[in-house]
Amino acid sequence: MVLTPRHQGGHHGGGFGSSGADVGAGGASAGSSEHGSESEVMVVTGGAHHGASTHRRSSPRTSPRGFGGGQWGNGVQTLNTAGMASGLGGLSGDRSRKPPLYAYARNRSSRGWWGGNTSPKLARRDARGRAGRRRVSRLGWLFIALTLWIYGPFIHKIIGGFNKVYMRRWFHPIERPYPCEATALAPKNLVDNSPISNLLPADMTNLPGFRPQQLKVGIITLCDAGVEAICAESTANKQAYADLHGYDLIVDEDIVDKSRPASWSKLLAMRKYLPNYDFVLYIDIDTIIMNPDRRLEDIVDFNYDQMLAADKNGLNCGVWMLRNTPWTLWFIDEMWAQDQLVAPKTWNMLFKYEQRAFHFLYQSTIWRSVVKGEAYPKANTVRARTKALNACVFNSQPAFYVNGDLLVHLAGLKGTVKCMWFRYYYKIARTKMHSKGPVSADADLPPPSLWTCMTRNT
Repeated sequence: MVLTPRHQGGHHGGGFGSSGADVGAGGASAGSSEHGSESEVMVVTGGAHHGASTHRRSSPRTSPRGFGGGQWGNGVQTLNTAGMASGLGGLSGDRSRKPPLYAYARNRSSRGWWGGNTSPKLARRDARGRAGRRRVSRLGWLFIALTLWIYGPFIHKIIGGFNKVYMRRWFHPIERPYPCEATALAPKNLVDNSPISNLLPADMTNLPGFRPQQLKVGIITLCDAGVEAICAESTANKQAYADLHGYDLIVDEDIVDKSRPASWSKLLAMRKYLPNYDFVLYIDIDTIIMNPDRRLEDIVDFNYDQMLAADKNGLNCGVWMLRNTPWTLWFIDEMWAQDQLVAPKTWNMLFKYEQRAFHFLYQSTIWRSVVKGEAYPKANTVRARTKALNACVFNSQPAFYVNGDLLVHLAGLKGTVKCMWFRYYYKIARTKMHSKGPVSADADLPPPSLWTCMTRNT
């Protein structure tokens, strides 16, 4: 076959570009097509008859270096014979060498190798792909947000519980004697009872008090809907202890004043029942009595009107022993009268609920340094009539509880975390109570179930 220059261009140049022609190998014929359509381009590897194709002169502005010795021009590439020979094995029909992978590439987008036009169909497909990826991304972020919203509070409580139990034990231990005697005082760095200058001197009328030979003792605790997961079991634990030593257990659910947070109502309960006893021990419901051998008569001190234990934040009202004296009854009324501390609006308010009123009337160091404000004028009397005991005596928290302490107080723990710790200590306490003799049915309840801990308030 005689090749004209036009045929030679098609034979040696090999027609690459937007007007591709399917070329048969080994003498196959190829059909012609117009420039501008998108088609797959195959390169002949042997002698072949090519269909006609239109060639354009390359533009210097759009003609990067060609491959295989060819040229680019507005989507049309022409390859010379040397390029074909070197890139595809030449015209000798050598089929032992595979053509380069790009020889069979499809011109799919303007970002491809050929720089050709993008078809509307492929553009729509790419747009749908990008939209799908955006939807998946939005759904992923939505899933993360929902997970944090559902489990975030629980995770926060776990982290807070770990901090209050283990971090305090490792990094903020409280000095304590071993063993802990019933009269052990708070460490010197936690004692805060020295007189405050510029305030009225302490009034110590009727101290020390008279100690009767036979003491009548009451134990007061409160339950509300906020602690329903542990209320019955905690009450049973205290009932078993009271039965063992002949104390009265008082649980008055009707005395709760709903106009204030429930913790304030401990003042109402103490004010109501204290006149009937020589002294009472108020004890929060999130406590478990762990040592049935320790007697409250060994703790009460008739040189003071009230006894509380101190931790790193000062005196804690969660466990509170009060003698039946006129001053104590006045002090309870004075605490309840601090209406300005029920819902304070200052940013630097410390503590919660009735504990604010106690620290204000006591004028503790931490209160004066953070809250500041006008000092309570009778604070020296409150400080002088209050005995600060070591926390190991009757207000041990998990961070520094040791076997042999009277009780463990789960102060600061929240929700399911508190309930799980309660289960752990309650099982131990129940075993110890049984070791001391028969326990009444109402004082011998099983620990709360895992389901109760996960679904009820604590």
